Amino acid sequence: MSTTRSTRAKRTLNRTDGDGNTSLKRKRSGKGDAIKEEKIPLQEVESNQQTTCTVIKKEPTILTDQQQVVKAQTEPTSQSSDEEDLHDEDGISTYEKRRLKNIKDNADFFSSLGISEMKNELKPSTAKLKASSRGLKKEKAPRVPLPRRISLRLLRVDPSGNSLPPVPLLPEPLEEHPRKPSGPLEMRKSLLKEGSLEDHNDLMAKLKGLVQKGTNSKEDSSKKTTASTRTTEQFMKGFSKMRLVAERVAKVVPNRVFSLDIHPSEDRVLVVAGDKWGAVGLWDVPGREHLTDGVLTYTPHSRPVNCLRFSPWNSSHLYSNSYDGTLRVGDLQKEIFDEVYATSEDDYNLLKNFDFLSASSLLVSQQDGTVALVDRRTKGVEAEHEYNLHFKSLRTVSVHPVHTHIFATASNDGTVSLWDHRKLKVGGKKNDPISCVQHAKGVSSAYFSPLTGKYILATSMDNKISVFDSSAPEKSLTTFKSFKHDNHVGRWLTGFRASWHPRREDLFVVGSMKRPRQIEVYSNTCEDLATFYDPDNLGSVCSLNAIHPTRNILVGANSSGRLHVFM
Repeated sequence: MSTTRSTRAKRTLNRTDGDGNTSLKRKRSGKGDAIKEEKIPLQEVESNQQTTCTVIKKEPTILTDQQQVVKAQTEPTSQSSDEEDLHDEDGISTYEKRRLKNIKDNADFFSSLGISEMKNELKPSTAKLKASSRGLKKEKAPRVPLPRRISLRLLRVDPSGNSLPPVPLLPEPLEEHPRKPSGPLEMRKSLLKEGSLEDHNDLMAKLKGLVQKGTNSKEDSSKKTTASTRTTEQFMKGFSKMRLVAERVAKVVPNRVFSLDIHPSEDRVLVVAGDKWGAVGLWDVPGREHLTDGVLTYTPHSRPVNCLRFSPWNSSHLYSNSYDGTLRVGDLQKEIFDEVYATSEDDYNLLKNFDFLSASSLLVSQQDGTVALVDRRTKGVEAEHEYNLHFKSLRTVSVHPVHTHIFATASNDGTVSLWDHRKLKVGGKKNDPISCVQHAKGVSSAYFSPLTGKYILATSMDNKISVFDSSAPEKSLTTFKSFKHDNHVGRWLTGFRASWHPRREDLFVVGSMKRPRQIEVYSNTCEDLATFYDPDNLGSVCSLNAIHPTRNILVGANSSGRLHVFM
């Protein structure tokens, strides 16, 4: 205990007051501590201290809070003193008392410097006198308002005050690809600049001869497209022998192909294609007797031609619908593109696909999820009815080949649905399908098998090609076969749409992303039957493909407007 107390370096200074009775006791606990003073009897000082000490007057040491904390942490104390200093009677710790005392000492020190008194002495002794306002008043000149500044540019005048000429109004921006004028369009006037009237007249003469020799009714055509009695293996022996040569590759339309079809004639190979900006190209594929181009391109539309088909009842009628909202029929005998159906230009409702109900009526799928019933026999270009079927855009519509009141739709909402148009409600009312199959992503196409409608072939964006059993349309659709297929073609290629052979229900054709570039043929059980490729003449993806109904001819279309004919 004595050692601990000695470390505090306590010192006692004695001083006798004026009367000689008492003395001041000044105590310091450590370095930097404030000096404490207390009065003690002089006798006690004399008895304890025989020598006389000289009193030294010291100024209080000013410590910051951080220095006090460091001192308190480094200063050794005894266990008993620590216990006593933890809490005093008034509840304030010793550290807090020291801090408050240091604050008071600092304030007293600054007060002793007399800064406030010096500040008051520097102030002027007398207030500044205000000038007298007696006598004559100062006259103020009247303020003349200046003219308001106005922009000459806004007034449309020059600095001389002459009026400037009126600003010419900017012309309204023109639509880049406006819709063609309504009504029939002459084929001659719809020719692209590359085509000539002489070539047009020559081709039309050949086509008229084909139409006269060919079939004009679906009944006669069905005799030639009746299902073959040959098995799949027997049929594929001849079908797989088709080859591609350089003479049967041609650029038929200027831009990406969106639709494709083959004329059903057996005498001559006539292929048609629709492109991204409304062009429809006809290609009289050269036979062995001549090697001319035989390509003529027309522009009956202004937007993508998404569906293009020859009528099963009249092969001289070429139907086409487009994103520009119009459905036209190209009459090869009259040489015109007649307008059959058109949506309002204000609605901007795109036409996606169509299929035939009869020789004069069609079902048209539209972007807003509706299907329009169009009849050519009625006047005007309006639809007979519109059925609200899907909440997202429709892709394809396919009519059952036997039960024509049944049709199938493929939609961006990922469904393949069956409908009975006899039970559909009009006027924007929502309709419920007979049956529906849900996919993980949007469905690009769904087509009934061409002869009996027993199957539905669907291509979907979840990388699947599926064959559904539709033998009982009134009941739910069931998956017959399905397999994985890469259907992600990217932004710049037309999406795959697997299509049936027109005269068989046991095989279909589809494009491929594999290398070398090829066209694939599968059975209805999704078995890979054949692959058509030619490294020398086929170097791109053929997104759309079509098969001739009565001959072994396969046509593939790429996204640069070229057609490849395997024969």
